[in-house]
Amino acid sequence: MRVLGFDVGGTKIAAGVVDTATGEVTERLSWLTEARERSADGVLAGLVDCAGELAPERIGIGVCELVDPSGRTTSAYTIDWRDRFLPDAFAVPCRVESDVRAAALAEARFGAGRGRSSFLYVTVSTGISHCLVLDGRPWAGARGNALVTGNPPVELVASGKALQDAAERVSAQAVLADPACAPLVERAAGQLAGALAALVDALDPEAIVIGGGLGLEPAYRELWEPVMRRRLYARTTAASLEVIDAQLGAEAGVVGAALAGTV
Repeated sequence: MRVLGFDVGGTKIAAGVVDTATGEVTERLSWLTEARERSADGVLAGLVDCAGELAPERIGIGVCELVDPSGRTTSAYTIDWRDRFLPDAFAVPCRVESDVRAAALAEARFGAGRGRSSFLYVTVSTGISHCLVLDGRPWAGARGNALVTGNPPVELVASGKALQDAAERVSAQAVLADPACAPLVERAAGQLAGALAALVDALDPEAIVIGGGLGLEPAYRELWEPVMRRRLYARTTAASLEVIDAQLGAEAGVVGAALAGTV
């Protein structure tokens, strides 16, 4: 079956035809999201055009929003699709899922979560969110909202967008490249570590799997991971907890969206 996965992020959209038996992405396209410039309808039109070009039999869409069990988006952090049922725009069966649950599903099936009875998947990118995975299945919660990391959301302090805005830089990578921003990144790491410690104590997962473009950025990890690990192990009772990298990298969102599209 020819399955197309869309990973709709705050910065860019990645699309790929995925072999759902192996996780291999056989065809790829990507473009900037530009939600403000294109509007919600414009972003959706880009997905429809891509689907027309790649001619899939099924489609899965991972979005950086809250998604309820029926597949409707219920938030508008990046793109306001709350008044649209996205599958109606496509000529083939389509399922919408939150991007973090899609990526967590991919890691459970083909990546760092294989063979684990439970793990907490955390994505650190333009935003920050998490997903608990139990026996290979992402837990969505009763309303699809079990993904907001911290209270208030840690992404307001520790995400790529938060770092970019706080340092008045053009990108999170520019923040990482500036030694003067190291205290800002370390503060962000402490906030994230505290939220993860609370989640670990509440959920007791076997491991934490870190993904996302920023979470896997070497320059970010050099500043962030030592602080995160020190504070995490200082605050949690899970002394044997593993903190490991996601294995699928940037492909996780596309692969997971395609997998969700087959459910």
